[in-house]
Amino acid sequence: AADHDLLVRAARGEDVQRPPVWLMRQAGRYMAAFREYSNRLPFRERSENPEIAYELSLQPWRAFGTDGVIMFSDILTPFPALGVEFDVVPNRGPTFPSPIRTKEDVDAVGPLHDPAKQLPFISE
Repeated sequence: AADHDLLVRAARGEDVQRPPVWLMRQAGRYMAAFREYSNRLPFRERSENPEIAYELSLQPWRAFGTDGVIMFSDILTPFPALGVEFDVVPNRGPTFPSPIRTKEDVDAVGPLHDPAKQLPFISE
């Protein structure tokens, strides 16, 4: 809608009345509603379930009426599709049961042939 396109117009380089405002999903960590999900569900379930990722993405938008939303996901999301398993441990961060340390480990990483099949939740 024209009344909610400030971020898009600014990205196109158009003149806008003010700079757009948006929050990355990490900004939701301090929100009680976000913590309810993170206390109840493991990280990967939150980032690989489209309905949950959608809800977490919209929480700051609903709370603050920002001009844009950055979808809840993570840079590590494609790793399992490449054969690299990981988990995110609260208060510690990402952990890898089989870290990549050698050339052989690198060679064992699988290709991402079909993202739609290997990562179906990304496009939902």
